[in-house]
Amino acid sequence: MGTERAPHEKSGTGCASSDSFDDHGIERGEQLISRTYNRLAVGELAFEPTKAFFDRLEEAFIWAYLGSVDGSGVPEHVSLAIDDAKAVTYEAFREQSDADLRNDVVPAFYQQVAGFHCAYREENEES
Repeated sequence: MGTERAPHEKSGTGCASSDSFDDHGIERGEQLISRTYNRLAVGELAFEPTKAFFDRLEEAFIWAYLGSVDGSGVPEHVSLAIDDAKAVTYEAFREQSDADLRNDVVPAFYQQVAGFHCAYREENEES
């Protein structure tokens, strides 16, 4: 799966990032953004444009997702969306060591996850 741009930017899916996860019982994307940020802030607040940091960001998002849904586990299309979003967001911020974690990095990561999720959800529904 390509990681040049989020699929929602390419297609006219009508899926908005704010309600991308409504099919999982998460009505507002801000909930995932806030929970992801809070999980990162517990450990360390400083953003570092390293692969290790983005691994922690991915883990924080997964735990935020799991804490927001009734089911257990992460569906494959969500996992793929997270992986691709991590790669795109890393590329976008890898030379921006002064980026703000709360206002820039976490929301940008979520936008990418939501975009990929919209596209992969549609692919799942079509198969």
